[in-house]
Amino acid sequence: MNELCEDTLLPYAKRLNIDYVWVHGAATVLEATFAYSLNMIGTPVLVVEMGVGMRVTKEYCKQLVDGIFVEMKDLGMWQGEVITPKDPLISTDGEVHYLNAGYAGIFLPTVEHWTNVKKGDKIGEILDPLEGVVKEELYSECDGILFTLREYPVVSEGSLIGRILERQA
Repeated sequence: MNELCEDTLLPYAKRLNIDYVWVHGAATVLEATFAYSLNMIGTPVLVVEMGVGMRVTKEYCKQLVDGIFVEMKDLGMWQGEVITPKDPLISTDGEVHYLNAGYAGIFLPTVEHWTNVKKGDKIGEILDPLEGVVKEELYSECDGILFTLREYPVVSEGSLIGRILERQA
């Protein structure tokens, strides 16, 4: 969520039964987005991603829908039973490390998404499909949780491979 809307949106986010809330000021959540525009005119909007590009799982959808029913009950829109939502991890920009491709090629992960990693753990490799060689090995720069991991294997130089929320071991 955008840091400008944190006071308004964080209470909603905490009730949505999600795993992780990232409060940041990146341009991707600023003026160029529909969500930002709606928030600026007083309509609370949260953007939810699953942490693995372009993949939607039935399990995560059910988890989020359970949280939406919690929100609806809080707002007086639902009278039925609801779950007790999980407490999400909450972080800011300074705690997030980005993994980017140094070469174009095919990315093959060596770890699973939403995994605890240690500094120096191998995250994956970028292969050159024409030569059949490893062009780059990607390693974690910190101890933490790998909360974003690229699903689509084709990468260009600079492509986002993953994001790690730094946490002390």
